[in-house]
Amino acid sequence: AAVREFAQRRAAFIEQRFEEVRAEHPGLGSAEVLAKILSDEGYAAAVRDVPIGEQLCQQHCPVSNVAHEFPQLCEAETEAISKVLGRHVQRLATIAHGDGVCTTCIPDVPTDMPTITDKKKERVS
Repeated sequence: AAVREFAQRRAAFIEQRFEEVRAEHPGLGSAEVLAKILSDEGYAAAVRDVPIGEQLCQQHCPVSNVAHEFPQLCEAETEAISKVLGRHVQRLATIAHGDGVCTTCIPDVPTDMPTITDKKKERVS
């Protein structure tokens, strides 16, 4: 429980900085904002377009040695990414598990798919 709490506090910088960085760089997409935040923290992050959306790639992980033993660090980071984007994301690879890069898939949300707000409005009606 203590490791999970620490991991969540450590990943909190993502949520804390997201709106600020987005406001400072209005031309960046959400994934690019995340890449900037992570790069500022030493992760050397970039975004690639893929057929189903985008991939957030982190070339360096300043906590990979610790995350190898405590995967809660990676899990908390993935949860923070999902939270700021307001949708599911999928971690495909991590440096902590021996992969060459941490890769997170950020799938596109279909435009015809109802949002949570739409579903709440339906229940109220």
